[in-house]
Amino acid sequence: MGRLIAVISGKGGTGKTTISANLGAALALHNQRTLLIDGDSGLRNLDLLFNLENQIKSDFSHVLSGAESWKNVVLPVPRYPNLFLLPGAKELQTVPVFESVELLRSLKEEFDWVIIDCPAGIGELFRIAVNQADQLIAIVTPDITAIQNGRRALLEALQHSKAEPLFIINRVDWSSIQVGDALDIQSIAGLLPAILLGIVYEDRGFQRAANFGELLMSTDTAPATQCLRRIARRMLGEKISFPKAELIEKKEKEPLAWWKQLFRS
Repeated sequence: MGRLIAVISGKGGTGKTTISANLGAALALHNQRTLLIDGDSGLRNLDLLFNLENQIKSDFSHVLSGAESWKNVVLPVPRYPNLFLLPGAKELQTVPVFESVELLRSLKEEFDWVIIDCPAGIGELFRIAVNQADQLIAIVTPDITAIQNGRRALLEALQHSKAEPLFIINRVDWSSIQVGDALDIQSIAGLLPAILLGIVYEDRGFQRAANFGELLMSTDTAPATQCLRRIARRMLGEKISFPKAELIEKKEKEPLAWWKQLFRS
């Protein structure tokens, strides 16, 4: 039986879809049969990251309606033999609960990992995905709005799920942290009701490749790629310690009091 991962965020713009795609690729490179599900109906993006948009004949909605078997809809991802994509629906007015649950359970029997790129915010598919998930992974960035929204998404998810809550901090810029312009890692960890799974560095080259339908996971040594490889190994059960730089201590004079006040309600 495989594991189902619900990747969530409280807002758009955190890099949730890019993280989902690259985590899937990293797991596939470890010979893990991995399925990515694009859960963002109407705004699907995973197919663009893999340059598969012209190969889509059917999508998630056709599987839920019974018009197609998932086996006929899932697409293999080029250059990653163990990675597959279930494209998001162009339109999905309602999400049938029973059919969705049965589909997710059957997919866990066929794949080592099923990763759902949940829509930003909170909706019916979000609730179904987190309810069936074995792990929740919230994606945040080191700005107070993303952290506050990520916290709300986690709290909402935990009302519907018994899954292990984790989080990844994306687009980390150490220079901003070191001069006190951004929250440090320990402060963010103290504000979220979840366990830190890893951080991903701000890396323009990494993002540029994603924009052209390419992933750098297989050969590139970009800092962001190395971060995601470490995260995938942690997901596989390896005890991968955090590099010392990722555990920067709080600044003694960091003005956090008013920010923390925002999270008490």
